[in-house]
Amino acid sequence: MPTDTASQGYNDSIEQLFRFGFWLLVGSVVFSLLGMLLLKLFPAAWEIFGPMYDKLVKTPTWTFMAMLAILPVLMYGVSLGWKRMTFFVVWGCFIGGASELIGTTGFATWNGVALPFGAYEYTQWLGPKMFDHVPYFIPPSWFAMALVSLDLARRATGSRWTGVLLGTVFMVLWDVSLDPAMTKGQVPFWSYTVDGFYYGMPLSNWIGWLVVSLIIIVGYEFIGGGLKETNPWAPWLYVVNCAFPLGICLLEGLYIAVLAGGLATALPFAVIYLSNRREASIKTAQPQQA
Repeated sequence: MPTDTASQGYNDSIEQLFRFGFWLLVGSVVFSLLGMLLLKLFPAAWEIFGPMYDKLVKTPTWTFMAMLAILPVLMYGVSLGWKRMTFFVVWGCFIGGASELIGTTGFATWNGVALPFGAYEYTQWLGPKMFDHVPYFIPPSWFAMALVSLDLARRATGSRWTGVLLGTVFMVLWDVSLDPAMTKGQVPFWSYTVDGFYYGMPLSNWIGWLVVSLIIIVGYEFIGGGLKETNPWAPWLYVVNCAFPLGICLLEGLYIAVLAGGLATALPFAVIYLSNRREASIKTAQPQQA
């Protein structure tokens, strides 16, 4: 009994830490979007906030990125076990970070196209960079969202490979609103050296996202053993993470990105709903057939 009580207390502490981090994440989103709205509605406010604009952008953005990396660790660490959780972190960060370094350094090309995403570079807004190319916040974001995407996919199917493929697609759907917001907003976080068909994004970017996301999620599922159970906070984390760039796109007047990004954000939940409804109808029909 004392062991069970201590375990429950430990789990409660993890839950409290998660809730604090989640609302800090939400707060950073709200702060950023309200700040943008204020400056849009009252341009004269630039006279007050202009001198501190750098800090007003970086503080909530860096807070958001830090919480995005930490929250999945708190969400799944107990159920996965900390050894497996460590593998997930290392694998997601390594594959994501390596792909970004290859992409930003021009290390690999095919028919003149920089692999895996096309030629691009990061600006200074996301802070210090690995080898002066990739912000340290970027690899953990690959780890985090790939894991959350796999969680959502697990709600739609019991098949491991179908789950991997769905998780990969759900991961790519996030970028429908993310890239326009991060490249065409008032504060560009990265930029492409080519002019692609969708707000400057080249086709290679979509292919690169698919390939890198697939590698990460395959590692989670078949090397790391996959998720033992889904987490009730995963849908909320996915939505909040998509809502941030959607809000930026709306405030910046990128209405096609708002429409496309909104549909992309809703699609995973439509798939989950339809899959669960189909499964429920099959279960209901089975006794009648008997």
